[in-house]
Amino acid sequence: MFADSSVFILSGSGKIYKLELDRDTQRSVCKSFSDAVDSMLRGREVVDFKVNYKPEDDEILRIENYLISDGIKDAIRNPLGIDSYQKNAEVEAEPNQGGYPEIKAIFVGEKTQSPAGELFSVAFQKYRREQNLSALPFRLFFSNDTFKQEKNFGIGITDSVDCLFSRGDLQFLSFYYVRQIFDLREYYRSASDPEVEAFTTNDALMFEDADKFRGTANTYVRRKIAMINDSDVLKKHTAKHIKKTARASGITITVQDGKILIPADKNSAMEVLAFLDEEAYRGPFSNDLLLANSKRVLRKA
Repeated sequence: MFADSSVFILSGSGKIYKLELDRDTQRSVCKSFSDAVDSMLRGREVVDFKVNYKPEDDEILRIENYLISDGIKDAIRNPLGIDSYQKNAEVEAEPNQGGYPEIKAIFVGEKTQSPAGELFSVAFQKYRREQNLSALPFRLFFSNDTFKQEKNFGIGITDSVDCLFSRGDLQFLSFYYVRQIFDLREYYRSASDPEVEAFTTNDALMFEDADKFRGTANTYVRRKIAMINDSDVLKKHTAKHIKKTARASGITITVQDGKILIPADKNSAMEVLAFLDEEAYRGPFSNDLLLANSKRVLRKA
């Protein structure tokens, strides 16, 4: 699988780039993706995705008849027609990426022809912050008995995949990661009234006005609550760590008595919820606070 595939980058804006690699590296990356797909599928029963269902270790989730973008299909059909991934000051750039476009995911894919038409198999790897090698203050490589600092821009590719699009179906183990690659808002679950109530009494949070928050908990807020709960971010990370991480992203989060403060102001509260759900960031040029999916401005700089 993927033996002759090019390696592509899906940027934060949705634009697709081709990652230029030497032939041996390209083959190694494609084999790694192929092995990761085999490992993800092996011994697992396919279960149709439901928003409130968490798969067992021997199950994999599936969204049937998923419509993947034409841009991804076109890239696999004709890799030579895709722009190379390179520095470009005219497109969106992630801090610490040296002017290179933000990376959302890395993918490889292949197309086969059947009597019914084209069949695509595409494996995706969510690009995580730690894969941005240039974000490290010192990158040391061993050469001639000495470690030397590497200052060129660099990215990492791991030996795992987060989802597979195959024969019209999208298969994955974690909805949390696959939704960071694709816009799956139509599949999100919304928090129930008891969940909203429980959220306002969460030991990790402090509300300026819990009654107002409950009264204005619309569908968007309820989806944020559900995704924050499902990700266990408030259990896995302390308020101090979340505040520090937010500051590094240009976002201000207040901590009082060891708890994250949810402001009474609606936009300020949305900022905190969006960050906890990993969807809020500062625009690198405008410095506006944006939502990753819709690029909707929450607060002017």
